[in-house]
Amino acid sequence: MPPESNVTVFLAQGSQEQAALRNEMSSVLQRAGMTVVPSEEYLESESALSGIQSQLNVSNCSLHIIFPQYGPSTNEGVSIAKVQFMAAKAHLVSNPNFKIFVWLPPTTDILNIEPAQLSFINEVKNNISKNMVFSNAVSPIQLVDDIRSLMETKEIVEFDLNTTDIFLMSNQLDEGEANEIIDMLSDIVPVEKLNIIQDSDTDYSELCKQQIPKSKLAVIYFKESGDWALPFAQQVWKKIGGATAHTPILLIGDTDPDTNMGKKFNAPKVISLIIEGTLIPLEIKVQYDKVTTKNAS
Repeated sequence: MPPESNVTVFLAQGSQEQAALRNEMSSVLQRAGMTVVPSEEYLESESALSGIQSQLNVSNCSLHIIFPQYGPSTNEGVSIAKVQFMAAKAHLVSNPNFKIFVWLPPTTDILNIEPAQLSFINEVKNNISKNMVFSNAVSPIQLVDDIRSLMETKEIVEFDLNTTDIFLMSNQLDEGEANEIIDMLSDIVPVEKLNIIQDSDTDYSELCKQQIPKSKLAVIYFKESGDWALPFAQQVWKKIGGATAHTPILLIGDTDPDTNMGKKFNAPKVISLIIEGTLIPLEIKVQYDKVTTKNAS
């Protein structure tokens, strides 16, 4: 049984001589759980053109294989492949979630491509826009894997969150020390905490993306978890918008163990400090006061 998928692919057609590679691609797409339209192995030019729009309407993306030959063509001399590609581009304009994939197989002999086809290829490559991908993947399997990754839609969980002054994140390795810091801070300022648990199903980066804008200062604390804290801070910083984020991040670590000394992240809207453990609650309050004073001015 193929894996389940909700992706329908409009797989453009070419000449009867080109049908073998299209059939192989169609088979790989279906084994990956995707639906392929049109399902026919080969259609004559008139039939291939007649149902393009209705097929695009039920598709999530289109896939166009570039062949060395320009034909077959319409009565106006435009190749069927180009007509299908232009129809997909027009469909993309009114359907921004639609995606277009163009595959130039590495086995294609560029030196012997027909001039009209080479002109079409250059036109495609020079006009790649949003939601269009030009690929030189080595095989149908690799290309389909790329398509599946790009077409996967991940349901975003809306977390039940509170507006707060300080949002303190820590790893489960440092849960005890983090709770002590929170106990000291919560007497004077509202604090929300997040204890990152290894192998949890929770999407922590998404949770942080939603909670940090509801906070005046985001704090990532570490003592024994320095190897986790630095990449986590980098991930969260990117997730909330990097230099354009409204809420600053304080990455603060304990000088014990001394391996923490190099765990710093220098970036806009990030304060990175390694200080003695007993001073950390005070330093968080100092940085919080700076943020609130700056926002009030």
